[in-house]
Amino acid sequence: MPVPPASHAPGQAAPLDEALKKNEEVTEEIKEAADDLVVVHAVLDQSAPDGGESADAKEAVAQTREIERRLGKAAEKLDDVNETLRREAESRAS
Repeated sequence: MPVPPASHAPGQAAPLDEALKKNEEVTEEIKEAADDLVVVHAVLDQSAPDGGESADAKEAVAQTREIERRLGKAAEKLDDVNETLRREAESRAS
């Protein structure tokens, strides 16, 4: 038997608004971390321009690329969640 939809009384959006705000803050932190990692990656990439990188440096560069990719995907997912929370909070507020 289907569950009836919850009542959307004004004021019920407050917990969603709070969740959205926190989620947006986390999204920005992840994007900033990804930006910082780009800088680290660039420094590692240029640490030995003559091709004399150590195996550790090469591994660090590879790891930063993977971390950048994962952070970018996480930020995209959070953006999607934020949009869903925003729409739900708006629908409950009206």
